[in-house]
Amino acid sequence: MTITWSAKNNSSFLNGSRHAKSVRAAVIAGRRYVRDELYGDGTLTVFEDDQPVRVDECSIFTGFKWTTNWKWGS
Repeated sequence: MTITWSAKNNSSFLNGSRHAKSVRAAVIAGRRYVRDELYGDGTLTVFEDDQPVRVDECSIFTGFKWTTNWKWGS
């Protein structure tokens, strides 16, 4: 199983995706990327074998709190 993640917001995005050892590691790295590189406003998508399994968002629409949408079995 290959786990990768990518992040974006309305003005920029991570070109490609980055590998992680686990979903938890992807979430930690992705949220750090959104916080530091996208100025705390963006969407993180975690993939297992190129299929999205989790989408985390922190934006004005969520009150700048993290929300999680699981996509297991999609």
